Amino acid sequence: MAETAGETSRTWRGQTIEERQADRRLRLIEAGIELFGTRGYANTPVKAICEEAGLTERYFYEAFEDREDLLDTIYEILIADCARATVEAIDGSSDELDVSMRAGLTAFANELTRDPRRARIQEIEVVGVSPALEQKRRESIHAFAAMLANRTRELGGKDQIGPLRLDVIALGLVGSVNEQLIDYVLGYLDISLEDLIENQITAFTAVARELFD
Repeated sequence: MAETAGETSRTWRGQTIEERQADRRLRLIEAGIELFGTRGYANTPVKAICEEAGLTERYFYEAFEDREDLLDTIYEILIADCARATVEAIDGSSDELDVSMRAGLTAFANELTRDPRRARIQEIEVVGVSPALEQKRRESIHAFAAMLANRTRELGGKDQIGPLRLDVIALGLVGSVNEQLIDYVLGYLDISLEDLIENQITAFTAVARELFD
């Protein structure tokens, strides 16, 4: 049964108003992950989100401006989780290009694919929703590319040698990784995740090594 809006006291069942608001927000986020990640963003109205969360629509609009605001919030959470896992793996790896890239790409792939719902939202459902969300998506892609480029520089790679540019190579890797993982999650690629990562590492290191003296 959906929660109603009859809050009259500062605390209720041992929770403050702020704690109840935070709890409701989390329930809506979890409902959004479930429905956006299974039914799809376009097929999920606010009413369905509220029903999944066990809340009234009043509480939805207390926490979010609209569906896109919820999707945006979820996307930021997913990107932050992938970035954190990738950075931690790279920082904890050895000072060898292929080892470092293996650590980062493995961590990213494992974090992204551990929940097919999250993968679908991050890689598919956010695409083309709005100019604002599309800009955020592009910024996240460039942020991941910069992460790989920075690590390559730390290991001695140059920004450019002849026509080869590190920023272009890193961006190309991130783009191909995203497309490969989308197909992997959707079942279009008949390959193990370990072998997929091996292909990604081989492609990047083969080109990136051209930027080392």
